[in-house]
Amino acid sequence: MSKYQKLLNVALATALATGALVSAAPSLTQAEEVQALTPIFSDVKNIPSHHFYEAVTSLASRGIIKGYEDGTFKPNQVISREHAAKIMALALDLDVKNVTDPEFKDVNKENPYYIYIAALVKEGVIKGFEDKTFKPKETLTRAQMSQMIVLGFGFDEVKLAADLPFTDVNAKQWSANYIQTLYSNEITTGATATTFEPKKLVTRGQMASFIFRSENKIGGIVAEDFGNLTETSYTAGAALTEGKTLNDVQSLSVEWYDHAGKVVGKGKLTDKLAKEYPTATQLSMPFDENFNYITDGYWTAEGNFTGEPTKVKFTVTYKTGETTSVENTRIATGDIVAQEFGFVSGSMYSAGAGLTENKTLGDVESLTAEWYDLAGNVLGKGTLTDKLAKEFPTATQLSMPFDPAFDYATDGYWTAEGKFTGEPAKVKFTVKYKNGKEASIENTRTVSGGIVAQDFGFVSGTMYSAGAGLTENKTLSDVATLTAEWFDEAGTVLGKGTLTDKLAKEFPTATQLSMPFDPAFDYVADGIWAVEGKFTGVPTKVKFTVTYKNGKQASVENAKK
Repeated sequence: MSKYQKLLNVALATALATGALVSAAPSLTQAEEVQALTPIFSDVKNIPSHHFYEAVTSLASRGIIKGYEDGTFKPNQVISREHAAKIMALALDLDVKNVTDPEFKDVNKENPYYIYIAALVKEGVIKGFEDKTFKPKETLTRAQMSQMIVLGFGFDEVKLAADLPFTDVNAKQWSANYIQTLYSNEITTGATATTFEPKKLVTRGQMASFIFRSENKIGGIVAEDFGNLTETSYTAGAALTEGKTLNDVQSLSVEWYDHAGKVVGKGKLTDKLAKEYPTATQLSMPFDENFNYITDGYWTAEGNFTGEPTKVKFTVTYKTGETTSVENTRIATGDIVAQEFGFVSGSMYSAGAGLTENKTLGDVESLTAEWYDLAGNVLGKGTLTDKLAKEFPTATQLSMPFDPAFDYATDGYWTAEGKFTGEPAKVKFTVKYKNGKEASIENTRTVSGGIVAQDFGFVSGTMYSAGAGLTENKTLSDVATLTAEWFDEAGTVLGKGTLTDKLAKEFPTATQLSMPFDPAFDYVADGIWAVEGKFTGVPTKVKFTVTYKNGKQASVENAKK
């Protein structure tokens, strides 16, 4: 593929993606020209003698060439080498910002044409002279122009042949093959029927015409829609550019790839489509293992056409010999959503997930479930085996149990890592489909554990007592810490107690507890509470605060009546 084709395909592909093709005018205004308000010039008319009319109008409308302040284009004025360089660089849409200094003695970086000359040198379109000069102000000859056109547009060089009718071109001339290439590609018919006049100077109109004719000789191809038709079938399209139709096509092939870059199907266009629709510029190919390509007759197909294609490549060879290709990629389908996540019974919890975008267990390459507590610690991890997919290949939902007593090995659906103890507060499902698409979803639940106030009052002497009850099936064995703070009527803290582990060891399944308030009570000997404060005065409020092992915190205040 030529440099021009590559650039053009990128530009057109971008235009299709954005919905519009915008041609940016060059930022540097030429010294001898100004941008006309419209590409209409008083000396360029749509008449037979102005053979350059279509070319000048086309290039001017794209900002590649400009006219003068007086509304003229001066098509018969000879063109300088530097000016020709600018027009070529713009026509080829070269990168004129990231250039390398060609180090010509007579072209410095302050020269307004420097960036265009440098861009052409970088792309191998021009080289300059042996004395390290470019001679920017000199006029361009037809021989020099032939070389610029052939190299710039990437035409395959054609050796001088007997069919060349120009008597002023011979094998001793350095430009002979370039002139032959232009003639073979019907870019030129010569200055006359029998001469090319390689030393003659190029005019502005001629330069525009040669570029325009070269553009129209290069056939391109751009990508179009590529997506699902049904759950198992896809389609991808392409469009021929530069005025090309199916009648201009020598051959056209399509290669389909999966996410790993493996070819999953090939198609070659038969001549049926061109015979039926010779002026068509668009085409599409189906991807479906159940499609009868032979009966359809438009494509000869190779491969199984199974799986999900994520890239397609169209390659066209025109009857002119030019070959070009374009690739189109699509985002593979497949997602996952969270479903129910909660307590089942005993020590068991369960969490589920659903596969979306028409995906089933038969499409799954791997799937994991990670369980976390409220602090973010991993409590267990499960990896789905292939047992479920074998038994239920079309299923779209799954669930995993969380239970230290569950026999995962016997069940056979999950390989499990971790102890699966405690209370999960979050589960994360991660799926990787066979088409390479990965997706994950997190599901959280409110962990259980509350506390309620119970009796609070005077006992006898100087002793008071207050109690609390654990709720939501929580017992003392689920408690990480529990405190009781005692306040008087003014809100002053009279004492604080922290539950030791003695009570949980003696009564692990207990759901209730109480704490005495008494300056004469021997808390150390009792061993249930570690205390701070004097515990003197009359308590009117007590506050119990519990932190469960699952991370859940709860508190309750109880005021004495």
